Amino acid sequence: MTMARLVKELTGPNETGRWGASATDLGFPAITNHGYTITIFGDTFVDHVGGSGWRSPVGFRQSNPDIENGIRWDNAIGGAYAKEMINYQHRGTVHAGELPDGFTNIPNDLIHLPDGRYMMTTFAIRSWDPISPGGSWATFHSRMWTSTEAHAENWERTWDLEVNRENFDFPNVGEWSHFQNNTMLMLPGEPWVYIYGTNEGRWNGGGIHLVRVDWRSMWNRSTYEFWGRDGGGTWAWRRGGFTTPILTPTVPNNAIGELSAQVIDGRVVLSYCDGILGAVTRTAPRPEGLWTMPAIQVTGVEQPALYAPAIHPYSNLGRAQMLLSAWPQVNGQTLYYGTRQWEVSLFGGGSGSLSSSPTARAATENLSSESSHVTEEYTGDLAPDVSQLPVAEQVAVLADAVDAEVDHDWLRSALQGELEDDRTTPADHENYDPMTAE
Repeated sequence: MTMARLVKELTGPNETGRWGASATDLGFPAITNHGYTITIFGDTFVDHVGGSGWRSPVGFRQSNPDIENGIRWDNAIGGAYAKEMINYQHRGTVHAGELPDGFTNIPNDLIHLPDGRYMMTTFAIRSWDPISPGGSWATFHSRMWTSTEAHAENWERTWDLEVNRENFDFPNVGEWSHFQNNTMLMLPGEPWVYIYGTNEGRWNGGGIHLVRVDWRSMWNRSTYEFWGRDGGGTWAWRRGGFTTPILTPTVPNNAIGELSAQVIDGRVVLSYCDGILGAVTRTAPRPEGLWTMPAIQVTGVEQPALYAPAIHPYSNLGRAQMLLSAWPQVNGQTLYYGTRQWEVSLFGGGSGSLSSSPTARAATENLSSESSHVTEEYTGDLAPDVSQLPVAEQVAVLADAVDAEVDHDWLRSALQGELEDDRTTPADHENYDPMTAE
């Protein structure tokens, strides 16, 4: 299908098992000011899904520079046993989580600030059940956590200064509802923490949104600025909102899920699941855009039930390492639950063959011709839109945007809605259902 290369298993008995975490998923890596990385994982068990030792999130440190030969974990947050990084109680059931902290807290991302503080975000599960046709799980909120320790060993709840409250949450209402799943980055020389987000679960037709905040005021809600497009097509940063999607699913009525952002060789890189197309990447010169076409990296043919692609920060554009989870199931029985390392190229994307015909060129007619850099008061689209092209043109454009060969017949079937998205959730797993929070 594609030229992605499977490098190794990153979880399981021989990788994370020595820390009591054989069964775990996700794996969002963050570079620290010390140079090593911390990678955060989700629902974790000693041996198997639904087994003993349930906790989330857990974290592993890693420093080997030769990641193309395989990422190797140095140690775990918690020592000999990878501990639950944050202090909360799992409440309710897989179908009905309960406040104040939900059924479980799933990690989104982690960032190390210039003053040495770490910030991590998680989302609290209200239900793993689909909340609507074409949807997926439901959240109570996304929450920020803080560590002031040099190596992020212990964490505490982040104070919401303006209301003098212990928890700084992104509530699942209004503009904040677009940031339940989120990822953070900083550009060298800028004070901003840029936060990309999506709605709870995976919403058919839902997009990726963007907000930013000066890192020195992350605890002050009124200082957050949302990136939005007004009725005249002009983009601007506005405190208090509004926000509009910067990217939408390539295939209409598909769902974007689990995203991760990095800065690689000076380019902003977004990796996410683009519905039936699988794990994709896009790059841009700035956090706002302009974005390349999606480069299809790993499809469901190569890795069934894939989710949560994340590029390792030690990567380069020509030879990048992707952490990618999978949870294929048959009749509620798990075939695999974990995270693997894939080698991909981030040089794919570009504009594809958008100049190949008048209809293909129409995909870029709303892009600014002035510059590939998006600045304040930019007017136009932030990425090419191929959804209105004939299917044959879409196949040509998307295939040309990949730095490898993609099966045209498979791509045509995906674009015509003939393939099913096989991503699963814990609600599908019969051994997960009996679990109740302690």
